[in-house]
Amino acid sequence: MNDLVTPSPMEIPKHILDVWVIVLIILATILVMTSMLLLPAAAVIIYRVRTHPIRS
Repeated sequence: MNDLVTPSPMEIPKHILDVWVIVLIILATILVMTSMLLLPAAAVIIYRVRTHPIRS
């Protein structure tokens, strides 16, 4: 009776693991895409601020 209440870690259903793999892949893709967008934009902003004629 107690085995039905607390399943061992080896008895995790496979579809739950598949869902987690898909979620992690989606999150990693979002992180990569946002970094590809934000890093060049930040580099341009830093370049514009450093080469601004008023600061020189």
